[in-house]
Amino acid sequence: MKREISRRGLFGVVAGGALTWGVGAGGRAAAAPRHRLPDPGDVPESDPALLTAVEAAALLQAGRLHPRELLDACLSRTREFDGEIGAWVRLYPEKAYAAADVAGERLARARRDGTSVPLVCGLPVAVKDIYAVAGLPLTASSRVLEGNIASGDSGAWRRLEEAGAVLMGHAHTDEFAIGLATPQVGNPWNPEFSPGGSSGGSAAVLAARFAPLALGSDTGGSVRLPASACGVSSIKPTYGRITSYGMIPLTWTRDHVGMMGRSLADAALMMTVLAGSDATDPITALGPAVPEGGYALTAQGGAAPLAGRRIGVVSNVHPAPDGAIRRVMGAVEEVIRSLGATTVPVELPGMPDSLATGDLVEMGSYHQQFADRLGLYRAEHVPMVGGAVASLAVPVADYLMFERDRLRYQNDYNRMFVDHDLDAIMLPGTSVDGARRTDFLGVSVTEGVTGDVGWANYAGAPVVTLPAGYSDTTGLPVGVQIGARPWQDAELIALGLEIQEALPVWRDVPPLSPAPARIPEVAATTPGPGPDPTNTVGAMAPFRALPMSPVG
Repeated sequence: MKREISRRGLFGVVAGGALTWGVGAGGRAAAAPRHRLPDPGDVPESDPALLTAVEAAALLQAGRLHPRELLDACLSRTREFDGEIGAWVRLYPEKAYAAADVAGERLARARRDGTSVPLVCGLPVAVKDIYAVAGLPLTASSRVLEGNIASGDSGAWRRLEEAGAVLMGHAHTDEFAIGLATPQVGNPWNPEFSPGGSSGGSAAVLAARFAPLALGSDTGGSVRLPASACGVSSIKPTYGRITSYGMIPLTWTRDHVGMMGRSLADAALMMTVLAGSDATDPITALGPAVPEGGYALTAQGGAAPLAGRRIGVVSNVHPAPDGAIRRVMGAVEEVIRSLGATTVPVELPGMPDSLATGDLVEMGSYHQQFADRLGLYRAEHVPMVGGAVASLAVPVADYLMFERDRLRYQNDYNRMFVDHDLDAIMLPGTSVDGARRTDFLGVSVTEGVTGDVGWANYAGAPVVTLPAGYSDTTGLPVGVQIGARPWQDAELIALGLEIQEALPVWRDVPPLSPAPARIPEVAATTPGPGPDPTNTVGAMAPFRALPMSPVG
């Protein structure tokens, strides 16, 4: 349930929490590696489905919880409450229980032998319905792909499976990740409202506590907007940091694999598994190495953990945020300053008009294979898909101008950090104070009408989104985006953990009403013929480029 905290009370929690963590917890907490799980003895006894990913991992690694027990709890909660929310497309209990048993044996063997296993081992995961899993349906929540069976594993799922994660099912996406409404899914905080899109099902799964981890994607805010709307956390990494092989594309040069969790630590736990070089996606070999030990899971704490940091507060947010959103952002800015950071006003560089042309061309390049099935798309998407296919007549020179303008934008973005001596920037996770499930039907995620998000996809820059508070008008969650320069993912996550430590709203649970779910439960079958893991044509990107390295 949501705790009622006044601004004065919130700052009291911030101050008290910082002092307790830095002093009351003693040198033990401060000296511990920041990628370490919590002490299992400190994890509260509760319904396993209510545990965060890091809490559940601590119990699994210690042998105090079996992966099968955790899966039981998540499936039970799903079946009891998802009828009103509709977050899942399909569940895979047979595959999930088999994986849970294998993970249990792996964890037991590691404890016996004194060895280690990845921290996601045994954790249930929801995967957005654009990621291929061999032998399982892959439909992008669309009638266009009804009956489609993946021919292989996406790179992201393969890494998670090898690490011992347990696939619970595919979560709904707005059709083909095109839109930002995900109208078939209700927001767990109020099912009459949208969970955002296009990773709306993944965000709803997390907020409702149906699974502790979820995989989404972000082409134009598609993990950030739902995270903000549903009160969960997300990471959009630097472009090229994580393989997108075997993922149904929207636009290849903007598509990012996105990690989602109830907390930023949960998302970072998953990113440690996913980040790095992948042989199926050569671009992943070109970036810097993943930090030794993975990404941080805990805040450093102390009285002023952000002392010396400079955070730019974006003043030209477009579209302009609603008043309730602005009030939450004002409170977040005060919290950041209370942690020792300096905030300065900045303006994001303007994006060239040619970028929209490039988006359409890339979208049309993939969807042209379904030109004879336009009538199977949702009605509101037909004009957009038809226009994207028609855009293939654009001269090659126009597309090359798009790529040149992208490079200019990346340079301008990086220069903004240098000119203002910034460590990060912040802006609202969304500009809209809640949207009914049909409010933005037919609006593409590339159009940026509900939040200022496209900057990060064009810059290829990392962004974390954190729950920041609640609207005093609708009562719905409000999130904050914190962005950095390309390849500063580790520094950004560490900074975000300090802010989230001071904003305890992420622990709140929406009050769900019992609503039994009837979700298709599917067993694995013979994989599709391929050759692409998605069992569709043209999913592999013909052109990809790493974002420009930071200047200065």
